Amino acid sequence: MLRVPISVLSLGFNGLFLLLGLLFLGKKEFYRTIYGSLLFPGFLALFEILFSDLMFAESDLLLITLYAGGLAGMGFGIVCKYGGSTGGTDIAIKIVKKYSKFSLQVSVYLVEATIIIAGALTFPTGINQGIITALYAIVVVMITGKVSDYFLVGSQSKKAVNIITDHPKELKDVLFSTLRRGVTEIQSQGGFTEHKKTILITVILNTEYHRVMQIISANDPKAFVYVTPASEIRGEWSSKEEVLVNRDDSFKPEKK
Repeated sequence: MLRVPISVLSLGFNGLFLLLGLLFLGKKEFYRTIYGSLLFPGFLALFEILFSDLMFAESDLLLITLYAGGLAGMGFGIVCKYGGSTGGTDIAIKIVKKYSKFSLQVSVYLVEATIIIAGALTFPTGINQGIITALYAIVVVMITGKVSDYFLVGSQSKKAVNIITDHPKELKDVLFSTLRRGVTEIQSQGGFTEHKKTILITVILNTEYHRVMQIISANDPKAFVYVTPASEIRGEWSSKEEVLVNRDDSFKPEKK
């Protein structure tokens, strides 16, 4: 059986995707992706030369899956963080998104699923081994997404706590004095009861979540609380309490 180096296959497919990008996305996208499309197979060829004797892929697919997903996610996250493009399937995803009504996330899943299924059906050693390899490929895609998110939005998970309460002063004073977290206060009205309410919004670390719930239960057990992920924070916020310690102890909440 003719064994074609992975770097050569990657160069061929990237060249095809570059041509499709030029036809369907224009010259600007073509110039944006040409560097990544050529550098990736170049580094693959370099690694094939340097690590040609390291033959453990066939004996430990789990190890390969974990490292492939982690390293690919790290590279993809760094590239996206600085506005670059890796070429290859990125181009296919953008074409699908541009000429369909699918969201970016659905476009990614469609392209990745098509590649995985095609690989399983055409696997050289048969469909059974192809299905096993496809299952590993799905794990690679999942790990890649998680690791790239880590590099894009950071490792420190945060939550936005929204508290609808009849006792805003007590809650915000305790939240500030205990956690040194700022609180945004919004005046609202119940849609059914038409009673005046106050919404308090504060962003906390995951490690502070249970403490905040204890504060709410102690000061207003009837408060309505909903919590959402806060993956990206901009503006005056810090995970370090020291930033707020030097403020005046009389808390003056921001009002909207």
